[in-house]
Amino acid sequence: MNGHRILLVAGGTGGHIMPAISFGRWVAEKRGAEVSYVCGTRPMEKEIYASAGITPRIINLSGSPLSRGIRAKMRVERTFAAAGSLGEARKILMEFRPDSCLLFGGYVSMPFLLLCKMMGVPVAVHEQNACAGMVTKMAAKAGTPIFTGWETCFPLERKQYKRTGVPVRRFSRPERSQAMKLLGLPEKNSDLFTVVVFSGSLGSLSIKERILEISQKEKTSDLLFLIPSVSDGIEQISDNVWTLPKIWDPSPLFAAADCVVTRAGGSMLTELAVLGIPSLVVPWRDASGDHQYYNASAFISENTGIILDLENDTSAIAAQILEMKDIVSNCKQNRVSKLYNKADKICEQLWDALASQS
Repeated sequence: MNGHRILLVAGGTGGHIMPAISFGRWVAEKRGAEVSYVCGTRPMEKEIYASAGITPRIINLSGSPLSRGIRAKMRVERTFAAAGSLGEARKILMEFRPDSCLLFGGYVSMPFLLLCKMMGVPVAVHEQNACAGMVTKMAAKAGTPIFTGWETCFPLERKQYKRTGVPVRRFSRPERSQAMKLLGLPEKNSDLFTVVVFSGSLGSLSIKERILEISQKEKTSDLLFLIPSVSDGIEQISDNVWTLPKIWDPSPLFAAADCVVTRAGGSMLTELAVLGIPSLVVPWRDASGDHQYYNASAFISENTGIILDLENDTSAIAAQILEMKDIVSNCKQNRVSKLYNKADKICEQLWDALASQS
């Protein structure tokens, strides 16, 4: 399939976009494919692609008209935009003429699912979560090939999908002291047990606030907490808590981390599994279809981790963090993971699965 033209459609959040970028780079480098990307109009989508040096094709969509909790006016506006997007999507397909189209979910995938079926363009869906999204469910009903990140994809039957894993970024692995230096932190912090706190691409004040409370407990006072993407610069909040700006290449954060506290996005959890980083996973229970809880459960079944409930009191949460510290002391690397050190293998499996459908 050298010279294969592949259209990758991904919008919404980094959880959809980053796997598309990772896979696109791999197929361009390893298989000589010509790759083009499509996203919607949300500023964050454009920012993520720009950070990777990619200029995507854009269709005039900013969200699904079926999203929960949106106002009636916005629902009408999105409905008209969705109808108009069919023409834009058709134009992209006619101009690029892909040999195949791979949809990474999100509202922007819907018009391409419909049009590829109508125009005879081979199309498949990649589902990053352990619970199928709306596009994935529609695709399953239409008999479209579905590739998933986890063993489960509720509520689909196992015969309706093939597990390939979620494509992840390649990371450098600097030494711990070098990682601290790259983050702009004192190298003396290298000796401390370090908890890196991720809150997801949409942010989460609740995680930050709870961690600040927990860090002041006497039993956790000798731990170091790093919280990226919550401040404009590097700021020391207390003796053992630093907040950091948005960091597009998290390599030094991963290298510094003894363990991670994170929301349960499928892409992030796969990166942690591939890197073998033990994790305390905080599912966002308002996520569509409660998919983050399914992701957390799938991750915990294969990796070293604990599902953490922010509704617990600070003493209980602190106890779970200390439990993770004990686990890490006995197992420095998460080698029980099915995905450990398999970033390239995931892309290869997805490529092979896609090629078998063309």
